Amino acid sequence: MIDPLPVTLVSIALGLLLAGAAWHKTRSFAGFAAVLADYRLLPPILVVPAARLLPLAEAALAIGWLSGRARTFVAVLTAGLIALYAVAIAVNLLRGRVHITCGCALGGGSGAEQTLSWNLVLRNVLLVGLSLLPLLPVAQRPLSALDYATLGAALLTTALLYFGLIQLLNNGSAIRAWRNPGD
Repeated sequence: MIDPLPVTLVSIALGLLLAGAAWHKTRSFAGFAAVLADYRLLPPILVVPAARLLPLAEAALAIGWLSGRARTFVAVLTAGLIALYAVAIAVNLLRGRVHITCGCALGGGSGAEQTLSWNLVLRNVLLVGLSLLPLLPVAQRPLSALDYATLGAALLTTALLYFGLIQLLNNGSAIRAWRNPGD
């Protein structure tokens, strides 16, 4: 059995991550639809419906994580969605399409988007693993005031580490573009 604190941390972090992703896709719907079309995995007639459905799915999963309801169901669906994103990136990398944007930035304009890389696939695989953490048996104990303070500090640290990772991936994309301007 694992302590409920890491499961609570993962639940809140994934809920916030999915809510931010849904907001970003909804905020710049035309840009997201164009990125989705650029993946060339869907027939053109399905791109706009998929571009509307994906942020709704992310928002619903965010609500599920943050409410704590149906955690097993939400965990499996989240793992499936993030794995789908990883497969879409991997398929395009295997096709040699490394200069399209991933569509996974949580803000900023299209200039903030990173291009596809195996690092993004790895990031998504790690997120899949984290999303499955709540499937493990969790000890039943109430969280104390110290637990909530620890949770707050852990959430802040997790956010800083995640956005630091995003910046490193963006920097890697920019460096690859500078080194290979003709590709």
